Amino acid sequence: MEGTELCTRLMYTLHRIGKVHMKMVGNISKMEFFALEAIGKYQRDKEASGIYVSELAQGLRIAASQTSRMLKGLEGRGLIGRSVDGKDRRNTRVFLTEEGKEVCKEGKAEMDRLVERVIMAMGSERIEEMLALFGELADALEQETKGRREGKARS
Repeated sequence: MEGTELCTRLMYTLHRIGKVHMKMVGNISKMEFFALEAIGKYQRDKEASGIYVSELAQGLRIAASQTSRMLKGLEGRGLIGRSVDGKDRRNTRVFLTEEGKEVCKEGKAEMDRLVERVIMAMGSERIEEMLALFGELADALEQETKGRREGKARS
């Protein structure tokens, strides 16, 4: 019984965390913010004109089709642009527009303020412990779901 109750509590808590509504600047979703942030980081770190859509999908750990739908919406709102790779016309890069850079900057500032308040409420030591545990949990969940997809579910 204890295992079943623990499983239920874990799944419920993960559900609650996933449902936390973080008001983002520019009327964008959390995933759209993460995409904008990833595009901007790639552009800064690699000094590149943009990131390949396939690389972005992989980095965000979402399906290419989901990434494409999201990017279409971001492009429609003028937050990203697209360019065809000069070396291989089958590949498309996405990049932040000036408006996208501004929304990303404002969103990051808002996210930083939120996280700072949470750290103050909980304490940085507890946050560090929680991050280590969440890292282990994410690794275990990814390993288990990978095994299930490959037909190797553990008992």
